[in-house]
Amino acid sequence: MKNKWTLWAVMYFAAVCVSFSQLKFVTFIGALIGTMNLSNPGNIGYLMSVFAIAGIILSIPGGFILGKLGPKKLLMCLMVSLLLGNFIGAFAIESFQLMLVSRVLEGVAFAMIIMVGIVLISGWFAGTKIVGTAIGLFVTFPALAAGIILNVSTPISNALGMQSMWLIVGALVLLALILVAVVIPNPAPASDDKGGAPAEAEKPSLSEAASNVKIWFMAICQGCVAFVLFTYIPIYPRLFSDFYGLPPATANFYASLNGWFGIPFCVLAGVIIDKFKNAPLLIFISFICLAAVNFVATLLGPSTYVLHTLLVAIFTGLTISAVLVVAPIAAKRPSLIGYSIAIVNTIYYIGIFAGPITIEPHINSNNWQTGMNILAGVSVLGVAATLAFMMANKKQSAS
Repeated sequence: MKNKWTLWAVMYFAAVCVSFSQLKFVTFIGALIGTMNLSNPGNIGYLMSVFAIAGIILSIPGGFILGKLGPKKLLMCLMVSLLLGNFIGAFAIESFQLMLVSRVLEGVAFAMIIMVGIVLISGWFAGTKIVGTAIGLFVTFPALAAGIILNVSTPISNALGMQSMWLIVGALVLLALILVAVVIPNPAPASDDKGGAPAEAEKPSLSEAASNVKIWFMAICQGCVAFVLFTYIPIYPRLFSDFYGLPPATANFYASLNGWFGIPFCVLAGVIIDKFKNAPLLIFISFICLAAVNFVATLLGPSTYVLHTLLVAIFTGLTISAVLVVAPIAAKRPSLIGYSIAIVNTIYYIGIFAGPITIEPHINSNNWQTGMNILAGVSVLGVAATLAFMMANKKQSAS
């Protein structure tokens, strides 16, 4: 078998390409609205929200498709869908309807990339002492992609035209597809017990995975952190420019820091989990701190702008990594990991979709503090879900 970290690197690159596709036009949305001549500029939001909708719709079917195709074939299908989406998008910058079609195709990859990645990485690193670190490193891909794309998309589009962003990302996706085909092997049949019985002897089912209450508590946690994080990603530029009055370039710089800061703290989460073996406590503490950070978002100043992006990155990064380490362990047996992650991802994508559309009306009416209070409340819900998980875990251990 090829080196585990080589396989991991290919999987990571493919995932980064998915996030590049998601965010590539965020910094020049205003110019894109102009080229499309939209009578209702608010419709541009659908080009972002369709990613979350795809996740909500396709996460559970994704678990079934994963069982039928296997992770490598499914990953290749996702890269093909992403490639087609970028190719169509490159020729759709004047057509909202065609661009929406391209975003749906890209959203298919977004909907299933985490599930495929966690299943593959959990298998590659099974039995090692660094599985948490590997997963923690993997879930930095949205942060890395955001940090890069928020800083390069505007200069590139200004120099080469908006169309260039779709063509460049498409070329990267094509490279990822080739690497997946050549480097990643088809996984061997899994075993669900120490006697080596093949997984096919007892086929996994969605109903069995869904009967595990601990998976639902982890899903709620992931939905809460997604609600918070994916609200901040699109509104951070407006928080710094509209609310705090910073120049657009400076506002974009501060917004990009959240992505860069998220990288080391997703990794740190994996290392902490591997070392101390108490991921639920890490999630619990992170949600408490995140509630406080949300509440003070309108009380910042020049000396605390960076601190806020840092703290949001720390506590969202720690939580996302920890949940994705805990969920496969909480699955009743290895063959249920795919469906279990699909359940977690469904609630995760609901959080991604619900966050911006819940908070945006308050921002648009300059009622920023109310929006931040809602984010704090969602974080408190995460605290409650984590406590419920810990109690269920303790009850199971005692029985």
